[in-house]
Amino acid sequence: MSYRMHHTAISVRNLEESQRFYETIGFEQVHRYDEVDGSLSIVHIKLDNSFLELFAYSENRLKPSLKLEPGNNLGELGVKHIALATDDIEATLVDMRRKGLASDATTIIHGRTKVSYFFIKDPDGMWVEFVHDERYA
Repeated sequence: MSYRMHHTAISVRNLEESQRFYETIGFEQVHRYDEVDGSLSIVHIKLDNSFLELFAYSENRLKPSLKLEPGNNLGELGVKHIALATDDIEATLVDMRRKGLASDATTIIHGRTKVSYFFIKDPDGMWVEFVHDERYA
């Protein structure tokens, strides 16, 4: 028996805004489900062989965005961020700035674990990491 990652689920305030954000990065919608009463919508978006499952409950629409430290409060328990691999971290940062998803203050960090990375925030304040990792090539 073998296993592989299938998806990560994220609850969002505004499905259309979050979906646009992730599609700007390169995800594409592959499935959508809407409750008849409008209380819940679920969208599956795909990038390469990975999926994000976006849950949008109507009760969350007016909640404030998350106020998280870079990496999503690493010292606390729980899932912290999603990470997307890139072959060219510098060009990726330029691209994210061009798309308005990273600011001029966003910098590439050369981490303790021998990878280079930077973070941007999604519309709900969750961190998305772009990482260049050649350790296991």
